[in-house]
Amino acid sequence: MQEIFCQVADIALLGQDVYRVKLTSDALATLDYQGGQYLTLQVEGGRWIPFSIGNAPEEISHLELHIRLIPGHDLAEHILDQLKTTKKAHVQVPMGQCVLRQSPRESVFIVGGTGFSPVKAMIESAFAQKDERAMHLFWGAQSEGDFYLKTLAEQWQQSYEHFHFTPVISGDDKSWQGATGLVHKAALAQLSNYTQYDFYVSGSEAMVMAVYQDLLDVGVPKEQIYSDMLDIKREMGENI
Repeated sequence: MQEIFCQVADIALLGQDVYRVKLTSDALATLDYQGGQYLTLQVEGGRWIPFSIGNAPEEISHLELHIRLIPGHDLAEHILDQLKTTKKAHVQVPMGQCVLRQSPRESVFIVGGTGFSPVKAMIESAFAQKDERAMHLFWGAQSEGDFYLKTLAEQWQQSYEHFHFTPVISGDDKSWQGATGLVHKAALAQLSNYTQYDFYVSGSEAMVMAVYQDLLDVGVPKEQIYSDMLDIKREMGENI
């Protein structure tokens, strides 16, 4: 792990409430990380806050963060204000072990909200490495506007025959013509022979644990289910 002092190169709004932050530093040229890993960002007062790295390591010009502003949650707004004001960021990187495994199985990504960020890095890295394994992305959200990089995922599907994208809406959106309900239920309905896949799950703690239990219930071995949240809970001594 390295401590790196970065400059804030850009902050841009993606969709309706997610900001993409790009951090740059000369130290990134020699940084060794894998798609799917995360960093911690120091905020005023010394606290370290984890953020997934949203771009592949093959793209060494910057580190990308996706920060969602949620009404009633002041921390994200405070962090964005700090980055906009200081134009600097102190980070520790890399952390986490939820990275794309070498495997004969196809990969399934079950994502909620900004859980898309680390999965984006994994998928882009796989493309860069010309990994030809089939990849299936199921991205869940409350409304269509929450798919803040939906066009990118659609472009991947058009460009790569082995990549498949299914957006899933859980809210009451009358105009939505696609898949609805819980994102992992949509994935299980579309797939079969579940043990032939590796599952990567990214989202809130509640979501990850619900998906994990349901995957176990349909016979997926726990060794084929990957998530930072699962790793953290195991490090804390939980028997899952």
